[in-house]
Amino acid sequence: MERNATSVRTISLLELAPYVRLVQHIQSNDSYRLPPRIIYDYELKFVVAGSCEYTIDQKLYKAGPGDMIFLSPMVRHSCIVPKDNRFHYYAVHFDLLYMGEAFDFSVEDVYLNWNYLQEAFIPVEPELTDRPIVRLSDIELPYVFSISDRHGCESLLRSMYAAFAEREFGAELLLRGELLNLLALIVRELTATGGKSLYHPRSERVGQAIRWMETHYRSPIQLHDIASSVHLSPSRFRELFKEETGKSPIEMLVAIRMKRAKDLLLHSSLSVGQIAEEVGYPDIHYFSRLFKRVEGLSPLHYAQSLRSKFR
Repeated sequence: MERNATSVRTISLLELAPYVRLVQHIQSNDSYRLPPRIIYDYELKFVVAGSCEYTIDQKLYKAGPGDMIFLSPMVRHSCIVPKDNRFHYYAVHFDLLYMGEAFDFSVEDVYLNWNYLQEAFIPVEPELTDRPIVRLSDIELPYVFSISDRHGCESLLRSMYAAFAEREFGAELLLRGELLNLLALIVRELTATGGKSLYHPRSERVGQAIRWMETHYRSPIQLHDIASSVHLSPSRFRELFKEETGKSPIEMLVAIRMKRAKDLLLHSSLSVGQIAEEVGYPDIHYFSRLFKRVEGLSPLHYAQSLRSKFR
């Protein structure tokens, strides 16, 4: 879902002051299901035992013991547990900053007041779709990743669950502190020994996506395919890519395909139809129209003009 730039704020790790909205501890079996839905804050879900299958942004992810599932606001997802399996996890819903009462909401009304076993999907709450989104500038978390310090992670979540259940005075401070400890643990896990993020923000993530396109340009590709290759939602990926390159991801894909097409027109004996298929366009007429729009000449005239120069 597209959002106005004014509704998105980026903060650094130094500015992080999370607000914990909900902590859950769930043990279930293969009757567990989460119908298609979106959420309006962030969620971290740590698998203690068993397994699950998440569909996030139309891509399937399998998670088992020691895996962390990270869900962002406004990203569609669903979940099932494989037959004859079980599912034991902790989950935390939170904002990266407390945004005040005007943007807060009741977890009972929005998340807990649904029969997830019966609903085909969870309807969108229109009044919550305009909540500001706060993102971290320092690191981008993938949708699913493994935690090696399982004991430390579970210990922090167990402490958070107890504090949330007891709701004693000052629990908000304890929850914030423990979530910061959990996020610090995650950052350590996703950071190489030299201090370089394994899940690179901004320019390195964009470079990774471009390299993916250069490898897969022959295949049918949609925006969500490119975004999934770097573990981002399509809307977030499009926004980041445009900021870094000045082009949309699809414009870059077209440029990569046209460059390869020009090389083939000059240095191969393939027909225009064969070249169209080679660069990911099985429809020769569409390819020819697109080529002329980009290069100003039809593929055939382009090849003839270049070959005449090199005689």
